[in-house]
Amino acid sequence: MPLPFTLRQLEYFDAIAREGSLSAAAERCHVTATALALALDELERNLDLKLVVRRKGKGITLTAAGVTVLRQARQVLSGAEAFAAEAQQSATGLTGSFSIGCFPTLTPFFLPAAMERFAREHAELELEFLEAVTSELHEALLGGQIDVAILYGVDVSKQLEFEPIREYRPYVIVGEGHRLAGRGTIALADLGEDPLIQIDMRPSRQNTEYIFASLGLRPAIRHTTTNYELARSLVGRGLGYSLLVQRPAPSVTYDGQRVVNLELSDPLPPTVAGLARPRGAARTAKYAALREFLSAHTAV
Repeated sequence: MPLPFTLRQLEYFDAIAREGSLSAAAERCHVTATALALALDELERNLDLKLVVRRKGKGITLTAAGVTVLRQARQVLSGAEAFAAEAQQSATGLTGSFSIGCFPTLTPFFLPAAMERFAREHAELELEFLEAVTSELHEALLGGQIDVAILYGVDVSKQLEFEPIREYRPYVIVGEGHRLAGRGTIALADLGEDPLIQIDMRPSRQNTEYIFASLGLRPAIRHTTTNYELARSLVGRGLGYSLLVQRPAPSVTYDGQRVVNLELSDPLPPTVAGLARPRGAARTAKYAALREFLSAHTAV
């Protein structure tokens, strides 16, 4: 059965959606606006769908059906690009563009090595990076804006494939003057009514809530913040404790306060970080190389 579209038509449709007008899209694709309009007309006719609304002097707006088809078209184009790149892959290295997304609290631990060593080892790769929250990374993956995302395994969309890279045990940080600072290992219940400095970013907050609920505890939340380093700084100044997963190398905060790491004796499941890609997308050589690299070089 012949397909009701061509890759060229999908490329033109994607360009029109990105640029918002036929003229700008035509310039992007190095064709005439007439050729672009004809391709769009044929795509709509073959799919039996109205994809765009054309307003003279006001550009083009996607219909609801157009938004859905665009997302699917970008997945098809991304797969086609991956197929072409794999077909052309030489034995000496990886080539082409490769866009990597990352959850904000993971970026200091994963991206520096990728931006320096991985880029150096694969100099022919054109690397791009996006730092964004989980929902935005999901959307960027499904929309074809990025090839892969580094995120926590909590709350991963069912439309994505998730492959673990590293496991972490949650731990607590307190200021150096805290009554438990010299203990080394504690139970979360030992903190009693001490105030919690909570990182309020999905899925970090959900993970924290799950940990407390699994132990039958309810935290006394004093401050919430989306800034990882601010949470550490508040703890360093004795304003509470924080429950974290990632472990920065220095024990001194940005503003010069010292924090102490305390291990938890509670039987908690590990928190998993890994790579996500659209479900059904090819496990390309670029993806495999990144996974192997991060497994070996990621800071713990």
